[in-house]
Amino acid sequence: MSPLSAIRSLLASQQLDAVLISSRQNKFCHTGLLSSSGYVLITARSQHIIVDFRYYAELAAKTTHYQLHCSDAAHSPWQIINQIVAAEGLQRIGFEGNHLSYDESQRLASQLAGSLQSTNLDGLRRIKTPQEIATIRQACRIADNACEHIRQFIQPGMTEQQVAAELEWFMRQQGAEKPSFDTIIASGVRGAMPHGKASDKVINAGELVTLDFGAQYQGYCSDMTRTFLVAAAATPHPLYDIYQIVLQAQLAAIAAIRPGVPCQVVDAAAREVIKAHGYGEQFGHNTGHAIGIDVHENPRFSPSDTTLLQPGMLLTVEPGIYLPNLGGVRIEDVVLVTESGCEVLYQMPKTWLTTGEDLPREH
Repeated sequence: MSPLSAIRSLLASQQLDAVLISSRQNKFCHTGLLSSSGYVLITARSQHIIVDFRYYAELAAKTTHYQLHCSDAAHSPWQIINQIVAAEGLQRIGFEGNHLSYDESQRLASQLAGSLQSTNLDGLRRIKTPQEIATIRQACRIADNACEHIRQFIQPGMTEQQVAAELEWFMRQQGAEKPSFDTIIASGVRGAMPHGKASDKVINAGELVTLDFGAQYQGYCSDMTRTFLVAAAATPHPLYDIYQIVLQAQLAAIAAIRPGVPCQVVDAAAREVIKAHGYGEQFGHNTGHAIGIDVHENPRFSPSDTTLLQPGMLLTVEPGIYLPNLGGVRIEDVVLVTESGCEVLYQMPKTWLTTGEDLPREH
């Protein structure tokens, strides 16, 4: 179903005459721009994009199925929208209440003619189109290549920030527009911090380093995590067994993914493995989340999410164990729900690997 068809189906099901789209995420499929500026107004019989001078020329060159309007000091977005409302006799207008603050909602109500009804459009993005899947595949391919590059790049004595800079530079060289989010590089005891952004800490031989990062490509995100041993002699490591537990949990969750399975069942598959080994309290976050234009979307692999998986959904699987004053391990893949099961979109091995080597080394 096309974005326009999906919106019009929602209009019919919620008895709305139109919907006003303001969030950057939900405007993207109509405008091709990831910008917080401007609006998209879709009615039962017409569709409109309202932007200012900064974006008008770009959209005028590529917009074919939407009426394009340029707002300025003499023609505010509200004047343009209210003219359309009056011309089509629109009464009940949906708006994205979940993306607006209270003050923004009040301001919208004071400016816009018609009766406003809050509606949530995010669910329309849960199942990706073939083109979206292809774009996210490429975002994942960029991350995959960057992961192998950075594994060979990391050496003792580098700081986490130096590693993050190299990783992000490499992804841009591969076609990324920017990182999907602030790159997480957590080495040694900082590995116990699930969201430990890259710091000026020096990475030492014998430590584990967790890298959680992603590439934004043509507006869509990837998200990937690997934990490596920083170049060291092949001696037993105190977190080796923890690594194997996390890997077992991640593989168990992936094995549970197929159409019709509730998200909470996938979460439980990972959580039960970790709990059975006595580390349930050290796994304090969800097992994963949907991904697309935003790096964190719904549904979630959480204990309470009952959403049934459907083909075309893309979610991460990222269990972890975090031990204060010792370190942590997390492993993450992006997984596509297929007609018969699922597909992992990364090729990077998940076995215990050492940095600074051309060939994988397992212990």
